[in-house]
Amino acid sequence: METMAAAVPPTAGPSNGGGGGGMAMAVCMGVINQYEENVEHLRQLFSRNQLVSFSIDNIACSAGSSSGDNYMSVVKRVTISQNLQQDKDREQPAVTREAVTVIVKRQIASLSRRQLYRCEEAFSNEINAYRHLVPLLCRYSQQPLFPLCHIAESHDRGSDSGEPIIVLQDLKALGYRMKDRLEGLELGHCLLVMKKLAQMHAASLASQQLESARFAAQVEQLSEIVYCEEAAEFYSTILDTSVQQALDSLNASNTDESLTTPISLIEELRPNLFAELKRNINEAAGSALGVVCHGDLWVNNIMFRSQPEEVIFFDLQAMRRTSPVFDILHFIYTSTRRRLRDEHTDTLLAAYAEALAKELNQQLNHTSGAKQLEQLCDTFSLQRLTAEYVRQVHYGLAIGMWILPAVTFDPNNLPNLDVMSEQNLTGKEIKCTQTLTSEYHLRIRELALEFYERGYLQIERPAM
Repeated sequence: METMAAAVPPTAGPSNGGGGGGMAMAVCMGVINQYEENVEHLRQLFSRNQLVSFSIDNIACSAGSSSGDNYMSVVKRVTISQNLQQDKDREQPAVTREAVTVIVKRQIASLSRRQLYRCEEAFSNEINAYRHLVPLLCRYSQQPLFPLCHIAESHDRGSDSGEPIIVLQDLKALGYRMKDRLEGLELGHCLLVMKKLAQMHAASLASQQLESARFAAQVEQLSEIVYCEEAAEFYSTILDTSVQQALDSLNASNTDESLTTPISLIEELRPNLFAELKRNINEAAGSALGVVCHGDLWVNNIMFRSQPEEVIFFDLQAMRRTSPVFDILHFIYTSTRRRLRDEHTDTLLAAYAEALAKELNQQLNHTSGAKQLEQLCDTFSLQRLTAEYVRQVHYGLAIGMWILPAVTFDPNNLPNLDVMSEQNLTGKEIKCTQTLTSEYHLRIRELALEFYERGYLQIERPAM
């Protein structure tokens, strides 16, 4: 759950500009924290990769995201600047400053937390996404999809630790902002997201048609980090714990017994829910619907700009190839409120299908892939997408129950995941009950009633 918005202004002072490795650090209550970096190493790294066109005099680090927005990596905002002085002969030489900011992502420090949450696998997958998939997708998109990636290395050469590093364009400096996750996105922002998502998926389809061998080779660089055998035991337990929390909430609010049947139906789904998602997500990868998906598309991984109007996706740790409806369901059931879903789900699916067809025509018309256009547009028609959406809709229920605690958390009462991990707790023991708020209980109730009233809980699943 990464973010690239600044919540804390830079608190670190500039480096001394001389030789030797100083430490630029964000300071909180006088204590050195996780945002420190070796200034001299960063200076050499940035210079070697030509991040800026000027000589680097100062480097300062600060938090790159708000408290509670990350648990898989550390996000830092790094300001790179040069001091410029006027002619020394002038009586009062003015000092001006040229500065550039970038986002630096590093591994979290806690080794036990890395192992428990598979943070290293996630970080590695994001590096591979930026190195292999992003350049290919951007080649077939007329609009920006992701922040510009300056550096994505699995081994930071020259650093003391040799830890992996990702350095990205600072979207905030370009006017992008995050939306309040508690409010839920309005229709206009949702339409922007659906159109951008269609552009991303169309880029995947276009590259697959026009550079099939290269596309296959690059997709091979991605690794499933959640719905795979290595992670199944842990994440199935985490999901089951989330479902139990949701059921506890529903039972507590079932004073009028309106939730009795929905609770019973969710309990029937619960035992095989993770296995169902795992099977469907992986089977879709090799199907006609398979596209490169974001994998974790919710409001915290999206930034918007009003002038000119634009939207960008980031945090690619869960990028995978599967059906596009998993991205759509993930977004809709984590980032919107029920009223919008009731009124505009059909509108959002129609906007996606229209944008996808338009983008495919632009990318494949007058190319060797043109002969596949009709078949692709049929495969991804609104009618077929809607049917696939309903067929996979249990993913929306699962991801809603899983992510809503993070959407609605109390920032003043966050669980300490490092402490939990150091105690070697299993997924079953990791609960976020201390962060469950009245807003969470309201949204879980809305979610359960929505699925029941739409008949989604009664959908028969294929035999396991």
